[in-house]
Amino acid sequence: MILKNVLLAVRDIERSRRFYQEILGLSVKADLGEKVLFTGGVVLEESRPWENALKRPVVYGGNDAELYFEAPDAGVIRKRLEDSGFEAVFLTEEGEEPSEVVRFYDPDRHIIEVRTIGWNHN
Repeated sequence: MILKNVLLAVRDIERSRRFYQEILGLSVKADLGEKVLFTGGVVLEESRPWENALKRPVVYGGNDAELYFEAPDAGVIRKRLEDSGFEAVFLTEEGEEPSEVVRFYDPDRHIIEVRTIGWNHN
């Protein structure tokens, strides 16, 4: 078995698409309207069809999983988010340097973590 994608249900596909493109720098691989596939395996889907398929509402903000990325400088991602029009809710642990790791929520309260490439966390 091979994991192909990770799908996140979102409230507003256009807002979330902008967030993943502008803040994380992901490129769109396919735009299917209510679903957007990015290079790297992240897929966003508008919550309405997701809820219709499951026959139950989507619950956001569970704080039970995260998308993990590595970048040349995590501090650049922090600055990009701070300077954007998106709400910036940072999740950090004591002693973590902003240039080494940044954790935050996307617009639908999915946790994102970005670490500087080569940073050794024991």
